[in-house]
Amino acid sequence: MTAGADAEPCDVCRATDPMTPVVTISLCGVFDAEIRRCPRCGFRQIRPRLTPDDLRALYPEAYFDPRAEIGYAAYAREQHRAERAAWFLGPVVRRLGPKPRVLEVGSALGYLLDALRRFASCEVTGVDVSPFAARFAERTFGLPVRTGTLEEARFPDASFDLILQKDLLEHVLRPREHLAETYRVLAPGGLVWLVTPNGETNVRPLARRAREEAGTRSGMLPMTDQGHLSFFARPHLERLFRESGFEIVHMRTIHLKRGLRALGVLPRRRAREKLAPAGRARPDVVATVAPTAVDDALVDQLSVSLAARGHRSAPWYFQARRAMEALGAPLGAFDLGLDFECWLSKPR
Repeated sequence: MTAGADAEPCDVCRATDPMTPVVTISLCGVFDAEIRRCPRCGFRQIRPRLTPDDLRALYPEAYFDPRAEIGYAAYAREQHRAERAAWFLGPVVRRLGPKPRVLEVGSALGYLLDALRRFASCEVTGVDVSPFAARFAERTFGLPVRTGTLEEARFPDASFDLILQKDLLEHVLRPREHLAETYRVLAPGGLVWLVTPNGETNVRPLARRAREEAGTRSGMLPMTDQGHLSFFARPHLERLFRESGFEIVHMRTIHLKRGLRALGVLPRRRAREKLAPAGRARPDVVATVAPTAVDDALVDQLSVSLAARGHRSAPWYFQARRAMEALGAPLGAFDLGLDFECWLSKPR
């Protein structure tokens, strides 16, 4: 790590103390990276920080391809979850006015925006760094999606009444600057629905698997197949939200059972963390990545694989799942769940 990269301030507390190593991992099987910890506030993040070119290298077409060895192939199976989330977001959208403006940052394949548009009368827009994802959403659902980051989109001030950021904040290069831009483009009185992983449930399984592989000298690294760059605890999020100008309406952890498994409290029934060979240097990998045109044939093939709507897209099923999730709500205050769910508002 260069001295300049190490001296770059912490995104949360702004301290310039060198961040200390926690664990070396493989990002999406693309290149090696190190999670480091701020000695002042405990915030953990991939350092040296990624560049925009590094970020693009993490999200090729294969990231969304269910046949690929790398990336988040489960995106091809996310439609049911998006339908359920949109059904519960619908009443919130309808309370915002006759035709509220909704932005999803990190809209991926467009499942959530497509479902929300069906459940509530709203004007929707998406932003995603993946050209493939933006093309898929446009070609499959007719959604207006801009390619790039929120900062690159340069929307006018107060452009949106509701901003959705599900599984997004952990992917952005500079969380504090991203939240400031989110605040700028949100209308006064507007809302943000933000879901981001509980950093401890992310990092602990990776560190545990890294120790196992080091003991066997396998030459393999634990892989985060979703490209997470930042790992937040509740105090980190609360500080970032408030210092960005937001009021915190509601905040809790969700997905309790999966969180307890990740923390090692409950036995894990699924396969352990994926592995990738160590030694893939970031500069060497990124130098070989060249921009390519989006393959419409793959877009069409993935469209065919969309889950057929059945009982999992029925309101009674949504309600039943919500009731099951509510059983773990009292424990949500202890931050044992897999993810944080946050509702934020911009003062009028």
